[in-house]
Formats: sequence, structure tokens, C-alpha cells
Amino acid sequence: MDSKLLGQRIKEARLAKKMTQAEVVGSFITRNMLSQIESGNAVPSMKTLTYLAKVLELPPSVLLPDTSEDAACSSEQSDIRLPAFVSEDASVFYHAKEAYLSGNNNIAYEALSSIPETSVLTDEAQALFARVALRMAEACHNAGNHTEALEYAKAAATAAAKGIYASLEVKSQALLLLSDAAAKLAEI
Repeated sequence: MDSKLLGQRIKEARLAKKMTQAEVVGSFITRNMLSQIESGNAVPSMKTLTYLAKVLELPPSVLLPDTSEDAACSSEQSDIRLPAFVSEDASVFYHAKEAYLSGNNNIAYEALSSIPETSVLTDEAQALFARVALRMAEACHNAGNHTEALEYAKAAATAAAKGIYASLEVKSQALLLLSDAAAKLAEI
């Protein structure tokens, strides 16, 4: 599915719900941006696709389906294919986000680790990776596994400093945890 077909689907879903563009966008994106997406002249970000699926009450898989053939065949809507501009990395990122939200940190960590730094989703992946690594560092630290806590905290601090979604808050929390875990190891 190309961007024009995706835009057409979004427009058809909006019209089927008898919603105006202004009602769909709310304060999330501009009406002009939605117009460009619907006409196929703009490619929405993962965040925007997820938002639009929610507002239009569509399952996210309609806009962000799994890339594997098996998943497509087992889907209720097996005729839906991954848009050409949404890479396999996008599917991995989406599944990592779902794992993070449901507390499956190991799955999220592994998935995010597989997204290459050359991906168009590097900034998004680094931001989520930083949060996942921080969560894992905190869990290891609380369990008394300070060596692993150090590794995860270092990974969190490094990732939190990268890209357009760099987070001083996450980096600071990771550095504090790193310091605390190092102090605990020094006591041993």
C-alpha cells in the first residue's frame, strides 16, 4: 500500500464516521497535515498513524499490520498489507512499544536492540529504548543485581542523550541509578 492508498483509506474511514478533518485532528496535528496525508502528499509518522487509528476506531493493524506472511494470513483482515513506506523496523518498533506498555521489558529491549541506527525510526527507537533500559536497570538494582543494573543504566543514559527525542529526565535518572549501583558494588 502506498501513501496515496493509505491516505484514501484514512479519508474513507473518516467519512464513514461522518467526522470532519478538524474533529479527527483535534490538537494532535493540524488540519492541513491531515489533508496532505489523505491526499497522499505527506507520510504520517508512527505516532500519527497510531493516533489516527485510535480516533477513527480502527484496529492499529489496519494501518500498522505485521510484516510476516503468517501474521497476515491469520489476521481477521488478511488483505491488509504493510504500506511500502513503513519498513519492517516500524513493525518491530510497534511491537516493542506494545511490549513496553504491557510490562514485557525483555521483549521490548530485544526488539529495540534489533532496529539499526540507519533506520528512519532511530530517534523513536532510542527514546523508547532509553525508557526500557531504565526500567530494567531499576528492576535489577532493586533485586540486588547491581552489575546488570550498571549495564542497563549505561545503555539508558546513552540512548536518552540521542536523537530529537533526547530526554534529560531519563538520562538524569539513569545516571543517578548508575551512581547508586556503582556505590553498592564498591561496598561489596
